[in-house]
Amino acid sequence: MIGREDQLKSLNQNYASSKSNLTILYGRHGTGKTTLIKEFIKDKKSFYYKAVPADDFEQNGMFGRAAGVESDSYYEIMKTLRDRGIMLFVVEEFHNIIKTDSNFMADVSRLVRDESKVMVILSCSSVAWVENSMVKAMGNYAFNINAFMKLKEFSYSDFINRFHNTEPRELLYIYAITGGNPGYVDRWNENISIKENICRLFLTDKGAWYKEALNYVKDEFREISVYNTILSCLAMGKNKLNDIHEYTGYGRDKISVYLKNLIAREIVEKIFSYDVFGNENTRKGLYRIQDSFIEFWYRYIYQDWSRIDVTEPYEFYDSHIENRLEEFVKNAFIRIAGEMLEILGDMHKLPFEAVRKGSWYGKNGDIHLIFEDKDGNGIIGQVYVDDRKVCMEDFDRLRENVQLAGINGRFYYLFSINGFSDDLKADNIATIGIEEL
Repeated sequence: MIGREDQLKSLNQNYASSKSNLTILYGRHGTGKTTLIKEFIKDKKSFYYKAVPADDFEQNGMFGRAAGVESDSYYEIMKTLRDRGIMLFVVEEFHNIIKTDSNFMADVSRLVRDESKVMVILSCSSVAWVENSMVKAMGNYAFNINAFMKLKEFSYSDFINRFHNTEPRELLYIYAITGGNPGYVDRWNENISIKENICRLFLTDKGAWYKEALNYVKDEFREISVYNTILSCLAMGKNKLNDIHEYTGYGRDKISVYLKNLIAREIVEKIFSYDVFGNENTRKGLYRIQDSFIEFWYRYIYQDWSRIDVTEPYEFYDSHIENRLEEFVKNAFIRIAGEMLEILGDMHKLPFEAVRKGSWYGKNGDIHLIFEDKDGNGIIGQVYVDDRKVCMEDFDRLRENVQLAGINGRFYYLFSINGFSDDLKADNIATIGIEEL
């Protein structure tokens, strides 16, 4: 259970409580909900059911058959199991029941309010539905929920514990491509090269990820052609609403609605520049693909999909992917660097305690990480993925941007995948290579 120890501990604490508990467990496909549930219930008497899209009659029948109890009432089915000594009930993809049967939550609520103790876990893979529609669908029965547990992608520190024989540079690339999604990480074969993995998983019609991102977007939206176009624009670096408008011809209002829907599903994010005094040098209204797996697919697969079926996988990789990978991993490297600075801060190993954090997006360049204390002193973190060593000239350009942003940069943490030149030395500069992360 690498990366899910805290969640497993929390579930066990709820189970050990003397009171009944209703927990909502959610996260996108592949984040390990079922794996966590299997680990949690393995030594407990439990009832497990995974709901599929069906009408209320068929759903109730399948639920009853899974329980071995014939009844048209979910409450009576679960009560019968409880009377047989089962205290733990797990229903995955429970939104497939609620959307067609309003009685389900009434019956679950009745069960957890009974005098006999039970624990009910309702699991869902639709993050947007849980966060934006679930409470309305449940009505007053939502007041019976005791806990929410959201599973996200692995942090880098959890991610690297899944690998044992992989070089640090390769780990960065794998993390960027998989997005740290546990389900994707499990499919990656660390005994073969990055090239071989990409060719095997993406670049053949039998590959597990040949249509993975497309299918995920299809599951979430109806007008797939519009969403494909917008995601393709973002993957190409068209990060402003007006850029998308000029490229597609879509109305700005229409684009805003689609971006809002993508943001609600954590596929896209709107990025805000660090709030500084005077913003004439700041870029505004920026969007980017938040999920790096989806970004990879729309950048490298979707753009040239017509060629994949008529080109050998290794040939396609060499001509369309290999020389463009370093720039792609940059955002993942920034997240990893930020995670490292957060850990150093928690350990009180930064020069001072930060009270404000963010990034600055400038017209002449970005500042990747800013940690500022209460007096306005700044720690600057900057990531470099160039195919050369970082030198003093790079640092001078960074300091120029820091001045343009109006930030008091006192200390600098520089991160590089290709090392640093000997001239890059100063008391307020820390240089961190990829092998140190």
